[in-house]
Amino acid sequence: RMELDVLYSDHDSEDELDHDVADFEDRTLLGGFSDVAEEEKRIMHMWNSFKRRQRILADGHVPWACEAFTHQHGQELVQNPRLRWCWRVLMIKLWNHGLLNGRTMNICNKHLEVLESQRADPKQS
Repeated sequence: RMELDVLYSDHDSEDELDHDVADFEDRTLLGGFSDVAEEEKRIMHMWNSFKRRQRILADGHVPWACEAFTHQHGQELVQNPRLRWCWRVLMIKLWNHGLLNGRTMNICNKHLEVLESQRADPKQS
């Protein structure tokens, strides 16, 4: 139910991004690539959706985004080694473009290693 002040306000929500629609369009676009592995499509969709929802607009935000993405999706990345490999390749591509530094890549990889070791030996956590 919409409140009256929202109904009568001058704010136009037409310009707002609908994340669900954007996610659907992203999946549709990525699905059209027949020469790309499913894990590559999945990591690209996860990254695109994360960037959109977190409003990562500036190059300087990429290191923070990579760390936050690794923390948010860490369990899934650890459970799927191919997806984890695709995430590492994406980080390398970001590094090649000067958007990510080695320190942040190391932090992300260390976090995944900790999750992996906790998964292998739950008593360590």
